[in-house]
Amino acid sequence: MIITRTPLRICLGGGGTDVKEYYERYGGYVVSAAIDQYIYIVIHNSFDKSIRICYSKREIVDTADQVHHPVVREAIKLFGITATGIEIISFADVPSDTGLGSSSSFTIGLVAALAAYKGLRMTRHEIAEMACHIERDILKEAGGKQDQYIASFGGISCLIFQEDGKVVIGPTQISHESVEALEKNVLLFYTGIKRASFKLQRALIRGVKKENDAVRKLHEIKRLGVEIEEILRRGDLDRCAESLKKHWEAKQRLSDYVTNGRINRLYRIAMESGAMGGKLIGAGGGGYLLFYCSDPERRSDLRIAMAKEGLAELRYRFDFSGVSVLVDDGVRNKHSLQAVA
Repeated sequence: MIITRTPLRICLGGGGTDVKEYYERYGGYVVSAAIDQYIYIVIHNSFDKSIRICYSKREIVDTADQVHHPVVREAIKLFGITATGIEIISFADVPSDTGLGSSSSFTIGLVAALAAYKGLRMTRHEIAEMACHIERDILKEAGGKQDQYIASFGGISCLIFQEDGKVVIGPTQISHESVEALEKNVLLFYTGIKRASFKLQRALIRGVKKENDAVRKLHEIKRLGVEIEEILRRGDLDRCAESLKKHWEAKQRLSDYVTNGRINRLYRIAMESGAMGGKLIGAGGGGYLLFYCSDPERRSDLRIAMAKEGLAELRYRFDFSGVSVLVDDGVRNKHSLQAVA
C-alpha cells in the first residue's frame, strides 16, 4: 500500500498573477501558505485485473483509456502504467470547489503516489511541474501554477513566476512567533457556496488577453503580494489587514464572477464585527472567507457573528511538510522524495 498526504493552501497575496497569460508578459509573484487540511491518495494492489478508482464516484475499468476521471487517466498514462490490478482511492478533509486548491493538491498527491508505485525518485519541482503539465497542458484547464507548487513544497512561501515559465520558490523569512500569531489572527469561514473556478479563471484570462482593467488590477495585486512578504518578514503583522482589504478591492474588479450579494453582505458583517481586513480565498464566487483580527475579544465577536450567519469556521495550522509519502510498504520499489531546500 502507498499513501500520500498533500496539504491545501490559502493565498495571502498576489493570487492571479500566476496565470500563464499574465506572468509570460509581466512576471508573477504570489505569497501562499499550506495548511494542515489534506488530500490523501491511497494506491493498493487490487485482487482482480481491473483498475479501480474511488473518489466522489467509483470506477471499475479494464484499461487506463477507459478511466473517466481526467487527471487519474492522464497521470496513469504519463507514468506508463499498463498493468491492471491497481486500486486508487482519495480522501479529503474539506469539500472540493471551495477555493483551497483541492484539485491541484489531488493531482500533486496522485503524482507522488504513482511515482512511489513505479519506484521513481522525483524532486518537488518535478512533481509540481508534472501536475501543471497534466492540468494546464494536457487537459487545458484554466488556472495558474501556485496551487501545485505550494502543495508540493508546503510552508509559507514566496513563488516567483518568471516570463520564461520557470518558477522560483522559497520560504518566507518569518519568525516562529509570527507564524503562531498568524495562526491565531487569520480566521477562515466557509460560505457554504461552491463555485466552478474554471469560469472565474477563464474570465480573468480573457481580461488579461484584452489588456483591459484586469491587467492593471493584477499589477496592483502583485504589488500587494510583495508587500505581504515584507510585512511577514518584518513581523509587523497588523499591516496585513490593510493589504488584505486592498487585495479584495482589487480582486473584485477582475471580473463579475468574483463576488455576489451574499458574499458582500458577509464581508460587511465581518468588518462590523471585529475583522480588520480580509478577502475571499481562491478565484472567487464562493468558498472560504479569510479575515485578519489580532484582538482576542474582537475575534470572539467575529466568530459569533459568522456563526449566526451559518458559517462554519475552519480551524487550522500551517503545514511545513508539503506532499509526503506516509506509507510505502513495497507495492513497488521503495523510494523517498528528495529533500529540496
